[in-house]
Amino acid sequence: MIELRPKTLQRIRDELLDLGAPPSTHFMRAADTDDPFAGDPDARTRFEALFEAMYLMVVADGTVADVEREVLRGAVRGLTDNAMRTKHIEALMAACDERAKEGVAARLAAIAPVLKEDPALIDAAFSLAAAIAFADNEIQDQENELINDLSEALEISPERAEDLLMQLESDTESDTD
Repeated sequence: MIELRPKTLQRIRDELLDLGAPPSTHFMRAADTDDPFAGDPDARTRFEALFEAMYLMVVADGTVADVEREVLRGAVRGLTDNAMRTKHIEALMAACDERAKEGVAARLAAIAPVLKEDPALIDAAFSLAAAIAFADNEIQDQENELINDLSEALEISPERAEDLLMQLESDTESDTD
């Protein structure tokens, strides 16, 4: 099973910071207000697109497993240094529930341009969605299809997708050694 370990989240968070997040984007630091994105609409937009990629995987097979929800919550908290509280996560889930009525293809088409603005966001979205797919020890056909659709929407080559999956697996194996 692939789990999101603190090391994996830290690596992804560091990549987001190092590889292209603009200086104004600070969704990895706690905000001074109750709104973790107060004053930074760009960070909100990017984070919501990243969140929605993970959300789509959580609901891909039509069953929201507790472990998938926990992995999503852990990813959000790990990426934001605990700036996102449960009420924020639940609000994002509710917004995604509403947008999901548009269909997966429409939602991927909506979030892909935002994620493709930054190579680190592309890698993070793909890796985090894949980790959620693996969370319950079983990848359903719908989850596998979404992994493929996501890599296509984000224009990730098959070789790069394999590299990202291997890195995710490597992070998990080295944490258990």
